Amino acid sequence: MGDAATIACLLISHFRARVELARRPELWGRAGVIVERSGTRPVVIDCLPAAEAVEPGMTLERALSLQPDAVVLEADEPHYAREFERLLRALDDVSDRVEGAEPDGGLGVAYVGLDGLEAMYGGETAMLDALLHAVPSHFEPRIGIGAGKFPTFVAARTRGSPGISRVGRDAAAFLAPHSINLLPPAFVASELIDDLHRLGLHTMGDLAGQEMHALLDRFGHEGRRAWELASGIDARPLRPRVAAESITETVTLPAASASLELLRVAVDTLLTRVFAQPPMQGRYAGSATLACTLEDAPTDASTWSKEFHFKSGVGHWQRAAEIIKDRLETEHPQAPVEAMTVTLANLSGASGVQLSLFPDLRADRERRLLETERRLQARLRGAHALHRMVEVAPWHPAPEMRTVQISIDPAATDGMRPVSTPSSVEVREGPAQEPLAVQVGRQWHEVSRIEDRWSFDLWWRPTPMHRRYYRISQEDGQQVTIYRDEGDQQWYRQTA
Repeated sequence: MGDAATIACLLISHFRARVELARRPELWGRAGVIVERSGTRPVVIDCLPAAEAVEPGMTLERALSLQPDAVVLEADEPHYAREFERLLRALDDVSDRVEGAEPDGGLGVAYVGLDGLEAMYGGETAMLDALLHAVPSHFEPRIGIGAGKFPTFVAARTRGSPGISRVGRDAAAFLAPHSINLLPPAFVASELIDDLHRLGLHTMGDLAGQEMHALLDRFGHEGRRAWELASGIDARPLRPRVAAESITETVTLPAASASLELLRVAVDTLLTRVFAQPPMQGRYAGSATLACTLEDAPTDASTWSKEFHFKSGVGHWQRAAEIIKDRLETEHPQAPVEAMTVTLANLSGASGVQLSLFPDLRADRERRLLETERRLQARLRGAHALHRMVEVAPWHPAPEMRTVQISIDPAATDGMRPVSTPSSVEVREGPAQEPLAVQVGRQWHEVSRIEDRWSFDLWWRPTPMHRRYYRISQEDGQQVTIYRDEGDQQWYRQTA
């Protein structure tokens, strides 16, 4: 590969949007904006591909005026950071020199040292294949390869499709036709770029062709820095990140989840995911922390947490789950849980692996199912296809609270989803608010007979649930179950 190909810049454009699409596949093809509300006005920090009229940095008001049909998604920075950390860990398996979250691009930008890897992988092609395959395909990674961080960043940033672009030996010639707007804002302020445009300097070649000392006199060291970068001079060293000594996973639970069985299932799901991560392979955990975000709890009591210290290192998720779930029997949250997080800490190397003389048929079946799941994901743009159905609250009066589906893929990041989620419907009501007609699609169907009716009122919950159900027969003979939610005064169709 030669001396020039020492660094790879891996770039995932619209990283936050791609993370949202991975955990919410139903948003594919829809316009959407991700909004940060930390300032005085909500600002768009990323947008889904279909929101073509919107750009990051716009106010939410401006974005919705240009894209009225856009779905507004609240930014989930902790989740995005965890997903980026997961990506960096995968790159750690390719190279021992990985640097992420550079000022050049933040989340979605990583630099990987390549020197010496060709011999380890048996050639350049195998090395680059390993680099590409470390990133899930739905992220559509673009990679630039060259001798410095900035030239490789520009190579990745200006590539029109997923894949690899090379800078070549003459970095200045490669950069020359590209806009100075690509200069990293961490080193070159936007005000300086505006001044350069006013001077008629629009490309890297225009800037590199100026006298460096003249730029230094006029703009100070920042002007010199801009000239160096535009000339392909970037001596910033690669700073390999320090491996984290704790591993965290989070899962969201269905709304108003108060079932102890659901908490047990959540523990199993999280520990399966944590122990499947590359940093846990062959390692043991000395402690675990279980944290739950509680629904509608006061700010000072919105989180329930419990620490677990293992007498000896735990190297399998089943053993960790036994210990934690046994404690949950007597010590568990006293309010509905919105999300659960598990963190493993005090990690140590393996102390030996006990081999079995008999084949593990269950593990072999799960491995084959996972292989099938991964092949299906490649066809479904990263969406998960195979799920386990787990009964968590068969006694619950609301059908959607009884069973949840969980992806069989331990690398999944989506939450637990109800199997039978109600859908809103339009209903014409009678004098006693009984249903007279139901709209299915665009067609209204008269209610010929009310076959059964019942109700329940969970008034003691933080979010009360009060419903009146009707099983009705339509004029075409089809039976449908609907209910009226007394909280929002809306009608819903309930699947079994």
